[in-house]
Amino acid sequence: MKPANLSAPSAASLAAGVGFDLLGEALGRDVESALVEALTWGAVFAVGDDPLTIFRGTLAASICSIEDDPRGGLFRRFLRDGPCEGERGTATEPHGQALTAAETAGTILFIDSFMVNAFKGAVTELLAAAACQRLRRDPQLGLPASARLYVGDAVMVPRKSGKGQLKAGDLHILVVNEKPNAPSVTVAGVVEVKSGPKSAAEMERQIEQHILRARRALRISGVDYPGGTIRLGQGPDARILRITVQPSDWPLPRTLRFETVGDNRQLVLDPAIPPWDEDQFIPMGGDRWHISLRWSKEAISAAAFEMTFWFMEKVGESLYTPEIGKPDPKPPEWADMDAAEAGRNAVKMMLYDTILHYPGKRDESNPLTRKEAHVLNRAIAIYNCYGFGYALGMNFRNKEGRREMLWPQDLDEIAKNGCLKNGSRIA
Repeated sequence: MKPANLSAPSAASLAAGVGFDLLGEALGRDVESALVEALTWGAVFAVGDDPLTIFRGTLAASICSIEDDPRGGLFRRFLRDGPCEGERGTATEPHGQALTAAETAGTILFIDSFMVNAFKGAVTELLAAAACQRLRRDPQLGLPASARLYVGDAVMVPRKSGKGQLKAGDLHILVVNEKPNAPSVTVAGVVEVKSGPKSAAEMERQIEQHILRARRALRISGVDYPGGTIRLGQGPDARILRITVQPSDWPLPRTLRFETVGDNRQLVLDPAIPPWDEDQFIPMGGDRWHISLRWSKEAISAAAFEMTFWFMEKVGESLYTPEIGKPDPKPPEWADMDAAEAGRNAVKMMLYDTILHYPGKRDESNPLTRKEAHVLNRAIAIYNCYGFGYALGMNFRNKEGRREMLWPQDLDEIAKNGCLKNGSRIA
């Protein structure tokens, strides 16, 4: 395979071409509605003042975090040169520049954790904006009318050492006095958002850390407020509203069926439908509240995997787009594919090769290490989700409970009998 250009399309250019449908019809519609509601009641975002601009800016920020990670370049190499092929990851022909076993493992874990989590966190935070805005407006909380909700990077804190800024809490409720002679900020509320499992105690500890950091200084919508201008808490008793937000726990449907459309037979999955119409607001005592979003962890994870696959395809497309005056970077057997098709093919092929070869041949006398088994498990999960969606792909397991590769012909047997003859099923 010829070397390909490893330069990345800009995050902004990638995000500029997408809409809310990237999240799926129902979730995309709800994220858009959440942004409309948050903006209607005065929420402040880091970029943009309309829903689509904010969504695209949030997506671009997630892509930048992926690109800025040192493993971002390793991921691009993975799509171009492929994973290890030999025993314990010795790079062999035909991929002379193939990743080692350690690099392959690092790439799979980067996709599974960092990349997916970047998109999960972004979607959850956007949904949380509307829920927190609803809670902020509750007159029983006693917040001043001048309090506003600030989302994500709209509020930053200085690094403890060195230059630059870091994101503060996920969301803040602030009263900002912009008078030139007496600028001040009152921190009336801090919100911690988690897209996955995290205990209440852990989330509350993080809120307390955010409050302590806010004492030093804040940058709010690009304006710096030194520590002496910041008041922690509002009212005579310096109350700070502490809010934790997580998705709910309902599972995606596992049902499947086939329908014939024209000459094609298509897999049909039941849509994800939240079992209730509103987010759940749970008082935790004092000034503490927990919000359980109407969208679940599985539903948001499914959307995040689709966003990850979209990004992987776009990166693959950039690798296989010919540069002017240079040879076509696609391998000869892909000559009939355009760059987009080659990008999609590269993603599937490299994941398949990882499962096939990583980390070399093993048998009962030379079993996989715990880490190797974990990496292989995650590679199978990603590959299955790519081909069959999150609900089916993430949950296909053998009778021992381990993940197995899912094939199209397996679905017929599962649809008919509920499982395969060997006991594998959608858990």
